[in-house]
Amino acid sequence: MRTTPEQVEVVAEDGRSWSSRYVVAADGGRSAVRAAIGRSMVGGRSDSHHVVVDLADDPEAPEPALRTFHYRHPRLDGRHVLVVPFAGGRQVDVQCRPDEDPDDLLDARRLREWLPRVVDPSYLDRILWAARYPFLQLVADSFVDEHRRVLLAGEAAHLFAPFGARGMNSGFADADAAATAVATALTATGPEEARGAVEDYATERSAAARHNRDAAGAALSHMRPRSAVRRGLQRGAAALAPALPRLGEWLEKAPYGPRTAATAHGTY
Repeated sequence: MRTTPEQVEVVAEDGRSWSSRYVVAADGGRSAVRAAIGRSMVGGRSDSHHVVVDLADDPEAPEPALRTFHYRHPRLDGRHVLVVPFAGGRQVDVQCRPDEDPDDLLDARRLREWLPRVVDPSYLDRILWAARYPFLQLVADSFVDEHRRVLLAGEAAHLFAPFGARGMNSGFADADAAATAVATALTATGPEEARGAVEDYATERSAAARHNRDAAGAALSHMRPRSAVRRGLQRGAAALAPALPRLGEWLEKAPYGPRTAATAHGTY
């Protein structure tokens, strides 16, 4: 990736090359383009992992599409367990302990041992995929290159934990805003106007990414409270939820981070 004030040249590994006035880089979390333009990711990550398992529903008898968050699941030694439905199945997300090796829960024998404790045993025959992930809160230090010719989008620009679908949804918003910025720049009456369109993209989408990063941080803080007061609030809410449904709603929704109305730069 070579950029100048006038254009971008992209060179592939096999030697082929392309030149363009602008490039939108959406090449994922390990973005080669991001590295090529000298941008880096800033932020933190959790000190432990989550294990996720995708399961296919029985097409003849699908279960209700309910999202359920189990705090300190008694059948899984007090780990948090989230079950989220998707089209044709559901995902089980288990929060590992800080000192725990996630590969232990992913071991085939171990997986078949603990999974029936949280879902119907019949799902053992319909395991689609299993993996682990850390809780990331990373945002690129800039969404554009120095010449304002390359625009980072999606996971090339930010990495969040998959709570609240913030990564995917903000990626859609990035793509839309990047397309608008490039279209505006290509029809601009002068270089300053063109540069301004790209800079506006970087400002807007960086603000949205920081919002999502902070929301992910709030979700992580809720799931892994460090203070005794916060842990006490969770236990108290769980105890009182049968009588005060709002407390149950708080426990269920809080892991997804703050809920705010769309703003000028967009919640996502």
